[in-house]
Amino acid sequence: MTGDWKQFEGQVFQDKFPLQRLLGSTSHSAVFLTQSPPPQPKTIAIKFISSSRSADSQTSLLHRAAKLRHPNLLRLLPGGRCRLAGVDLVFGVMEYVDQDLGQVLPNRPLSKREAHEMLGPLLDALSHIHSKGFAHSHIKPSNIMAIGDQLKLSSDTAVPLGETRPAYRPLDAYDAPEAGSAPVAPSSDVWSLGVTLVEILTQEIPVSYRDRQTDPILPPTIPQPFFDIARNSLRRDPGLRWTTAQIADCLKALPSKLRHVPQRPSPMKRK
Repeated sequence: MTGDWKQFEGQVFQDKFPLQRLLGSTSHSAVFLTQSPPPQPKTIAIKFISSSRSADSQTSLLHRAAKLRHPNLLRLLPGGRCRLAGVDLVFGVMEYVDQDLGQVLPNRPLSKREAHEMLGPLLDALSHIHSKGFAHSHIKPSNIMAIGDQLKLSSDTAVPLGETRPAYRPLDAYDAPEAGSAPVAPSSDVWSLGVTLVEILTQEIPVSYRDRQTDPILPPTIPQPFFDIARNSLRRDPGLRWTTAQIADCLKALPSKLRHVPQRPSPMKRK
């Protein structure tokens, strides 16, 4: 694909899924709004991934990721290989989300309270992924979503621990320094979580140089305990990074008035 995913809007996939609107895309994948067939149509989303010589591997990854179940993981139903408008693709069907964090951050950072409300469920979902032998492999704001008042982490990028990241997905600013050369690991997810945490509080991604052995310099304005969480998540040496359990323990350092709060709308709900 050249990234011209807009051309598929208005087409009907498999004679039953109308591709109503392009929700988001990269050079290698795109997500469309659609409806499940009658008699009980439901708003859902379909993700398409550019097919290649590794199409079978892509399909296998989606099938394995679809077995993950957690209240804070986006539900994924694996599809398979397909052909749309003469283009070979791989697809999966997902829950439709109201909004993702990447849509919020251009307008404002999250408050300390909102960051806490986001980080707790996110850590629960990530710990579950790791316990099942997977790494998420692509934590970033646009993969942190909301359905109603419930936070959901995407699940379609999950990769079994010890395997290499998909070759079709280029490195980005959220990937750990070792991401291009080492198998996926929980520590690489922790790095991505640290980058995301800094961004949601400052609207800026911490600067990190892949050709240097220094840890990123963090803005001193990041409040505690988030500063310590970010600092210990963004260690160049994967062995020095905190685990999700250590991050969860650090969250307990927040004052009780922030930890024990009534149920509030998701920080990603539009204001």
